Amino acid sequence: MRPSTILLTVLTSVFGAATLVLAVLVGTGDTQALLQVLRLGGLVTTGFAAGLVITVTNRRRRERLQRKSDASPGTFFVNAHPTGSTYDELDAWRPDLRVWFPCDLGFDRSGMTAWPDEGGGGGVLIATRQEISGFDVFGDPTPLGSTNRWGIAISLARRETGPTTVHLWTLDEQQNHDEYAMRRTIARIETALGGGTTP
Repeated sequence: MRPSTILLTVLTSVFGAATLVLAVLVGTGDTQALLQVLRLGGLVTTGFAAGLVITVTNRRRRERLQRKSDASPGTFFVNAHPTGSTYDELDAWRPDLRVWFPCDLGFDRSGMTAWPDEGGGGGVLIATRQEISGFDVFGDPTPLGSTNRWGIAISLARRETGPTTVHLWTLDEQQNHDEYAMRRTIARIETALGGGTTP
C-alpha cells in the first residue's frame, strides 16, 4: 500500500472508532449531544473514507492506463466519460458507430480507438487520424458553481453527415484535471497521433 492510502485508512479507522467511543461515553441520556457526536464523527469519517476510495480508484485507473500503454508502445490512453451531449454528437457524426462510455480511448498514428476500460474485448475505431481535425479544452461549472470541470473537445472532419465536435470528460495519469492538465493531455494526444492533427 502507498503512504497516502495507509494514512487515509488509518484516519478513517481512528475517526470511526473515536466516534463510537464518544457515542458510548455520551450515552443515550443526552440525546442532543449523542446526535451531535454521531453527526460530526460520521461526517469526518465519511470524508476520510471518500478520500480513500477516490485515491485508490485514481491509482488503479492510472496503473491500468500505464499497463495498456506499456502493452501498446506509441499509443497514449485516456479514460473517457460522456458529457450530456457526447452520444448525440457521435451519433450525428457517424450514426452507425456504437461506443459505450466509460471507456479507454487510445490515440496512435492510426487514429482514435475506444477500448473497454475493464476486462477484455476488442477496440472500436472511432476516427482515423485524417478525420481528427483538432482539439480544444472546455469547462462546465460544477454544481456549486465555484469551479469548472474541464474536458476535451475533439473536432472530427466531415463525413456523410458533416463535421462535428465531440465533448468528453477525460482522465489520465495526471493528478489534477484542471485546464492546464487538459492542455497537457491534448499535447500528448497530438504527439501520439504523429505530431499534429492535420493529415
